[in-house]
Amino acid sequence: MKLEWKQLSGLLFATPAFLYFLVFFIYPFLYNVYLSLHAWDLISPMEFIGVKNYYRMVYVDPILPKSILVTLYYVVGASIPIWIFSLAFALWFNNQFSNKRLYIVIFLMACLMGLVPSLMAWKILLHQEYGLFNKIFFYSWGFDKPLNWLQNSSLAMPGIIITSLSTGIPFYAIYLISAVASVPEEYYEVAKIEGANFLQRLWHVILPTIKPVYIFVIIVSIITGFQYLGPFYILTGGGPVDATRVVSLHIWLNAFKYNKFGYATALTLALLIILIPITYLSLKLGDDR
Repeated sequence: MKLEWKQLSGLLFATPAFLYFLVFFIYPFLYNVYLSLHAWDLISPMEFIGVKNYYRMVYVDPILPKSILVTLYYVVGASIPIWIFSLAFALWFNNQFSNKRLYIVIFLMACLMGLVPSLMAWKILLHQEYGLFNKIFFYSWGFDKPLNWLQNSSLAMPGIIITSLSTGIPFYAIYLISAVASVPEEYYEVAKIEGANFLQRLWHVILPTIKPVYIFVIIVSIITGFQYLGPFYILTGGGPVDATRVVSLHIWLNAFKYNKFGYATALTLALLIILIPITYLSLKLGDDR
């Protein structure tokens, strides 16, 4: 009887967490699956159409294939520099130099600014006529005319990647700065005694020690890249010529511009299916066993 009471009390203590998971995760997921099998515009009654939304996704939607390629372009173009430069800044801030705390505060201020004010500032910086980037490239590099960053199909995505790096690198560097600072000093001393240079210390001492945090940065940056919407909606609206129409924006437009909530939900579930194996593969690559 005593054992049964312990089991019951354990279930009672776990009930709030279970209800939270049920209400905010299981129910929305099941409702999304239900909604993806219907045609709905938020006004008319739902119409059951079975798997037609998924059929349309695979065989009919002419924009989705390009949208997937554009998304992959952004994820690769933004994630890899984040992994490199956030680690580089974490290593730099791990050194001792004057006014170190001031530099860290200035460096991290970029990720403290709200998304919309930050993007509006970048919209001015990338402006064709009076943007700072054009002044640098136009006057210093000898271009014939100012670059139209956000209205040129070849430059729009690099421009958005630049805006993402300005906030992404400081944000992820916060985790890596703490991780690098937690590496025991004895490890560095042993490596120096063994005659290890900087790259050897980085590969054999720092990276293995901060590996859990670094894997976290990799996974979260990839997932965020697939889900990122703000810059594409505010800066370009998906243009020009769908050059920046990522999957997240494609979902948003189908839901709130074309009022195709059933199809948008099907796209959301497809994106979830894509992210699950990517996350699993990242975790397996970071597994020490």
